[in-house]
Amino acid sequence: MNNRQRALVQLSKHTFVYRGFTIHKCPRNSKTELTSYQLLSDGNYFGRDFALAEAMCTVDKMIGDGKNETGLHYSR
Repeated sequence: MNNRQRALVQLSKHTFVYRGFTIHKCPRNSKTELTSYQLLSDGNYFGRDFALAEAMCTVDKMIGDGKNETGLHYSR
């Protein structure tokens, strides 16, 4: 896999694309002061992480061996 396929592309202030997944930066939570990032692909929601790097790692794990952390098969 070349580096271009793994590149993080910023589409707007709050939207990124990484390996075919959309990563949306959500507004900061006023109580916890945490910023979260939602993972989406083809209209499907794949969870939320609290750092952009964590969201990218989650995508890598899902695509890496075709299984998610629960061991269930993931197909896109």
